[in-house]
Amino acid sequence: MPKVSITKCDNYEQSVVDSAIHEVLAPLGGISAFVKPGQKVLIKPNILASQSPDQAVTTHPAIITAVVKEVVKAGGIALVGDSPGNTYANVLRTLEQTGVKKAAEDGGGKIVLFQSEGVTMVKGIPIAGAALEADVIINLPKLKTHNLTLYTGAIKNMFGCVPGFYKSQFHVKAPHPDDFAKLLVNVFEIVRPTLNIMDAVVGMEGKGPGAAGTPRPLAIIMASTDAVALDAVGSYLIGFKPEQIGTTVTAYKRGLGEMSLEKIKIIGVPLEKIRQANWKKPVNIYQLSKWFARPLALLIKPLLGQLQIDPFIDQGKCTQCLVCYKNCPAKTINYEKEKKIVEIDLKNCIHCFCCHELCEYSAVELKRSWLVKLMGIE
Repeated sequence: MPKVSITKCDNYEQSVVDSAIHEVLAPLGGISAFVKPGQKVLIKPNILASQSPDQAVTTHPAIITAVVKEVVKAGGIALVGDSPGNTYANVLRTLEQTGVKKAAEDGGGKIVLFQSEGVTMVKGIPIAGAALEADVIINLPKLKTHNLTLYTGAIKNMFGCVPGFYKSQFHVKAPHPDDFAKLLVNVFEIVRPTLNIMDAVVGMEGKGPGAAGTPRPLAIIMASTDAVALDAVGSYLIGFKPEQIGTTVTAYKRGLGEMSLEKIKIIGVPLEKIRQANWKKPVNIYQLSKWFARPLALLIKPLLGQLQIDPFIDQGKCTQCLVCYKNCPAKTINYEKEKKIVEIDLKNCIHCFCCHELCEYSAVELKRSWLVKLMGIE
C-alpha cells in the first residue's frame, strides 16, 4: 500500500520549512532512504515563469532550500533544474527572479540548466540530459489548478524535463486534454521520480497555473514515493475526485501508481481535516462537453457549439512583451507592430491556454460564451 505523508506547515519561514520537510520524510524512512553518499540528485521544482514566490506560481524557494539541505546532509550532490514554460525566457534570469538560484545555493547545491546540458530522444520524446543522468530525481511540484488539465501536481511537473521549444509540439500534437494527459504520462514514465514532495503551503485556485490564478493557503507539505497517489490525494484535497484528473487516470491505468484513496495509507494529518472542497476550479470547453450524457449531447448538439471559453487579450493590460506571440504552439497570435496591438486569431486556436498560462501581466483573459454564462460557470 503506497504511503502519502502529510505534515502541517503554515508559513515559509526557512526554519519552519526545514523542520516540516524533515518531519514529512520521516515516515518514509527519511532522506537517507532515497539518497546515498556521492549520488547525483536532480531536484526538480516547478518554475513556470518569472513570478515572485508570493504569487504561488512556482515552488517556493524555502522548500527548495530545505530539500537541498537534506540531500547534502545525506552526502548527495544536489542539482536544481527545470525548463520554464516561456521557451524564449532567459532561463538564468528566471531562476534568479523566482529565487530558485539563491535557494539552491543557500542549501549547498547548484543550478543545472536543462537547455545547455544536452537533449536525448527517448521513445520519440526529447528529454533533458540532466534528468537522464541523475541517480535520483526528487520532484517538487506546486499544488495548483490548471485551465487545460484542471489540476497540476507531481505527474505534470515532470513535463519540465522536456526542454524549451519542444514543449509547444506537445500542445499541437495533442490539443485535447485527454490526449495531452497521455503525452504527459509518457514523459513521466521516462523520468519517474524517486521521491515526490509537494509544496501545498500556499497553493493556487481559479484560473491557474499562471499569474491569473489566485494564491490560497492549504498549510501542508506532502510527500510520497508514488506520484500518482500523491496527485490523487492532492486533487481530492481541493475538491476534485481523482478520476476527474486525466494524468492521474492515465498513469494509474498504466500501472504507474495508485489512485484509489481507499488503497492509499495517509500518514499524519487526516484528509477530512484539511480538505477544501470549495477551492475555485477552472473549466475548459472539453470538460464542459463531458457534463452531458451522450444521448443528451446528441439531442442538444447544435447548442454545444456555443460552449466556448476563448482566450482574448486585454489591450489595457498588455505590455507587448510578446511572450504569448512567441510561445503560441498553433501560431495564431498576431502582433501589429505599428499599432502595438497583440491579438488572437480564434479561427485556428487550439485552446491550449498557453498564452493565458504564460502571461505575467494577467493580460490574457478567458471569455465565456453566452451559454457558458447562462450555466453560471466562472
